[in-house]
Amino acid sequence: MSDQAGRKGGAVEEYAGRVLAERYRLPRPPADEFELVESRAFDTYSGQEVLVHQVLLPEVVSAEPAEGSEASDGSRRPSGDGDDGLDESARRALEAARSAAAIPDHPRLVQVFDIFVEDGSLWIASELVSARSLAALLAERPLDAYRAAEVASDVLTALRALHATGWTHRNVTASTVLVCDDGRAMLAGLAAGAAQEALCGYDPLPEQVLAGGGEGDDWHGPRSALEQERARQNRITVVGAVTERWAPEQAHEVHENWRLSPPVGPAADLWALGSLLFRSVQGHPPYPEESAAELVQLVCAEPPAFAEECGPLRPIVESLLRPDPEERPEAEELGGWLRSLIRSAPEPDLGVSTVQVPTDPAKLPVKRRRGELVRRRRKKAAAESDAGAQHRRHARGKQARAGRLPKQARPAGPGKAVGMSSAVAAPDAPTEQILPARPARPAKAAKSARPAVPDQTTVTHSGPRTATRPHIHEEDVVYRRPDGSSDSPRRLGLRLLIAVLVILAAVVAYALLFLPQRKDSSDGAHADRTLPAGMPHPGDGKNGGGKSAGASTAPSTGASTASKPPAGSSGKPASKPPTSPSGPALGPDFVLRRDAAGFSVAVHTGWQRSGANSKDEVTYAGDDLQLTVVPGRDRSSARGTDPVAYQLNEPELADFRASSWSSASGLQSLTLDGHPAAEGEYTYRDSSGQGVYARNLAILIGGKYHIVLVTGLDSQRAAVQQAFDKAVQTYSAG
Repeated sequence: MSDQAGRKGGAVEEYAGRVLAERYRLPRPPADEFELVESRAFDTYSGQEVLVHQVLLPEVVSAEPAEGSEASDGSRRPSGDGDDGLDESARRALEAARSAAAIPDHPRLVQVFDIFVEDGSLWIASELVSARSLAALLAERPLDAYRAAEVASDVLTALRALHATGWTHRNVTASTVLVCDDGRAMLAGLAAGAAQEALCGYDPLPEQVLAGGGEGDDWHGPRSALEQERARQNRITVVGAVTERWAPEQAHEVHENWRLSPPVGPAADLWALGSLLFRSVQGHPPYPEESAAELVQLVCAEPPAFAEECGPLRPIVESLLRPDPEERPEAEELGGWLRSLIRSAPEPDLGVSTVQVPTDPAKLPVKRRRGELVRRRRKKAAAESDAGAQHRRHARGKQARAGRLPKQARPAGPGKAVGMSSAVAAPDAPTEQILPARPARPAKAAKSARPAVPDQTTVTHSGPRTATRPHIHEEDVVYRRPDGSSDSPRRLGLRLLIAVLVILAAVVAYALLFLPQRKDSSDGAHADRTLPAGMPHPGDGKNGGGKSAGASTAPSTGASTASKPPAGSSGKPASKPPTSPSGPALGPDFVLRRDAAGFSVAVHTGWQRSGANSKDEVTYAGDDLQLTVVPGRDRSSARGTDPVAYQLNEPELADFRASSWSSASGLQSLTLDGHPAAEGEYTYRDSSGQGVYARNLAILIGGKYHIVLVTGLDSQRAAVQQAFDKAVQTYSAG
């Protein structure tokens, strides 16, 4: 109770102005302003904040109440004055506003709570929305085309709900469109617009159809051309210069056949929406709004301004601002256009602005040159030992600046461009005589061995201005080739490239020398995986036989080897395979079994064998693991020659395919000792709900498919993998 009393006390202090209808308390207006036409108010009945809007009624002096002044519903307002003593136009305005407030609520329409008359004004109490008007947003900056399309789509949704009840809004403006904090838009001003239309002399209520199928009055507005023109002039005064409220069918002049003019309907609201889009994107209305009378004339006589800056909204705006209401698009078609435009909107411009990196103002900007200008500083010791030469260099520089040397072209020659002693000895001689070819210095004998290129050590210009600059010594400023010195950036890049190539060559050499090599199969092709002794080859008998490749390294159990069996006679199977491989190959936990079904395979010590069943499956089981071998049951002539396709449909994986939860991975096609094969790993749940992990191999030998399948619990993946590797390494048929 204390919290509620505190909130109520704060509301009373905030809303300390006048009270409307003994219910709505207004805030105290500023001292330098009149009372606002639209203001927040506190509803003392519900304890909520509302928005009240004032519509001024005409002042009428009457000696007695007008006939039929009571409201049609006979309701009485709490203020006590209701609609008693109102003239005909004010009574129609009150009825129109109440009828508009009776429209069913919609999420895009602002709800109206109460309508009453007090002190010569019509007051409308409506929902207070946490939003800003579109006019306030446009005062800051225009909207982009895609954001304007979003707002127009919400407004169109409200208009379609309104048109479905037979109403026309007639008051779609930037002030009645509210943009909420969450981005959605709502439409207000329906009751106020209906009241204003009724005050002007129009009938904003939709035509009512009688229950028996007949129609009401043919005309609900002005009944003569004089009344029509009077209503038009009143509307110019009441509405003012607002382009959205002056569609061509609302602004046309009254003529003799004024009843044949197009009626004001939903197309007028679409005109208002097009004008609102124009204003939202371009920042100004399509017609000038200095004068209401001039605006009405321009709407009837001139086309709107070009929507050049509307971007993708331009065709929509131009179609909505057509003068003929029949040529404007329907609301449903317009909604489809807006939705398509909104879906094509680009992503928000986040992070597009350029970020300025902090710079040191004391540093000069770095600029790249086409050629590298290098300045070599002489060491102090060299400067002290060559003081005389340095003196002569400065003297020659002064002479060159004084203009003692003639400016003429230097003949091409293999010598270098700078001649120190000659320039000092004969400064007045021609350039050809004072710049002879200079012999190479002893310190740079290696460089002088190469033929001299004149344009590498001289500074020349094309045309008659070509001259030699003798005052520049080659040890001060010289042009060099990018690859001519050890500290050149290009030289550094070349060194890095060579280093990378050397590292790559070392890696390749290491791989060739130290990594295990794949063995060649009997037909010369590299096998993806090789089998140990006993695995037959195609063409070595009915089931294979003959030579076999050495065993490869198992993925999970380490290396295992197998010896080569002696080759049998041509066209016959090989002699009996070895009873067991060497001890280190299988280890103490596995033993090679020669099965009566005609194959050999390594199984875990202690596993029990089950004889062949109706599916020709031989199983070895133990320790929750099971090895299933099918030695050549299915022929490739009936099941195809693709081991992958066969494995996906083999009967041994029926439980995997029937499981409601299953997954397969590692399914690949490979060649084992020259025989096409396929292997994969499967995880599924059996009928009891336990997770099962299986490793499967299907290999095509002599036109028959041999299957090696190891299954176990999902928690025993390592054991299943080990048993599968041993079985695949040692399996042989025949």
